[in-house]
Amino acid sequence: MALDETTRQVNRRAVNVLDEADYRLKEADMNVLVAVQGLEGLSRVTNAHDPALENLRTVLNQVRNAQDDVARRLAAESEGE
Repeated sequence: MALDETTRQVNRRAVNVLDEADYRLKEADMNVLVAVQGLEGLSRVTNAHDPALENLRTVLNQVRNAQDDVARRLAAESEGE
């Protein structure tokens, strides 16, 4: 019985941490997206900042991949609650 309780507690903690990660990743997505959009507008006039734009697009893709991973793990952990 004690093992089950420990498992439940760990599961609850995992769900809480993953939920927080999901929230923070959504914030990061929006913040990086705003930066990307700003540089995209600037790149219509000059290409001097294109390397920064490409780096930010890479970061945005990584954030979105992390969001997908966290969402999958959150769904799996939530089933165990």
